[in-house]
Amino acid sequence: MSVIKNCFLTVLGPFALSCGFAMQSHALKYGAILENSEWQVEGSELECGLSQPIPAFGEGVFTKKAGEPLAFYLKPFNNPMRPGEGALIMEGPAWRTDIAPRVITKVEVTDAPIPLEVEDPYAEIMLSHLNQGLIPTFEAGDLFSLDPDEPVRIGLSSVNFQQAYLQYISCLSQLLPVNFQQIARSAIFFQTNKSSLNEDVRNQLDLIARYVKADKSVKRVFIDGHTDDTGNKRINKNLSKRRSELVASYFKKAGVSSKLIVARYHADKYPALKNDSDLNRARNRRVTIRLERE
Repeated sequence: MSVIKNCFLTVLGPFALSCGFAMQSHALKYGAILENSEWQVEGSELECGLSQPIPAFGEGVFTKKAGEPLAFYLKPFNNPMRPGEGALIMEGPAWRTDIAPRVITKVEVTDAPIPLEVEDPYAEIMLSHLNQGLIPTFEAGDLFSLDPDEPVRIGLSSVNFQQAYLQYISCLSQLLPVNFQQIARSAIFFQTNKSSLNEDVRNQLDLIARYVKADKSVKRVFIDGHTDDTGNKRINKNLSKRRSELVASYFKKAGVSSKLIVARYHADKYPALKNDSDLNRARNRRVTIRLERE
């Protein structure tokens, strides 16, 4: 983890509001200022996070998981927001009087531990605006106020954002393109009586190996060799074994622990499709790869 420390600017300016939302000077306001504005970057091949502590409130978190779209959420210590409809507003800093606040989108506030989430494209819009020095601000009803129209306002500071954003972009460049659900079950296919791996198959196996090494929750890699019904049982058994062992050997050379690998072979016992056409037989000449978590 790296932490980007305070700078010399105060970005949470007046919370003037337009677009039909009431402007209230007594609104409950949260946001980082000069003395406590910082951004934190955490990352791995499975997830990149960019977050800001929000004093007295909690934190705001951008998260991009492997194979999934960017999301943003607020994580409060004790949620002060009334459940219902809120708004994401973009504002300029105090010295940018030429920038009028504008509503970007409506948001839903719940009473869950994560009461507010924003997905693409609005999460990307938030990042873009922060990079321009603007202030994404959320407004929702105040849960603890006797006045149902009194708002809570939570703003993100753009102070020190750009340096952290560069680190976040660097993390994204290392992010895997798939998540567990997308890669947990895979298959590679072979020509008749063959057990060699072409370039496309090697690329596929490289991606699976990289994922297994990154995700420590993967505890087993099942590799099952299959054939079509062409040839006799003994030949098919040996052929399915060679295919399974070839893939297992490739994974081991790629750095996957042999303790995780379970290689099996079944000849033509478990066809994916009926062996009644050339196309179906081509789908049966395969090795399936299944990842299992603890």
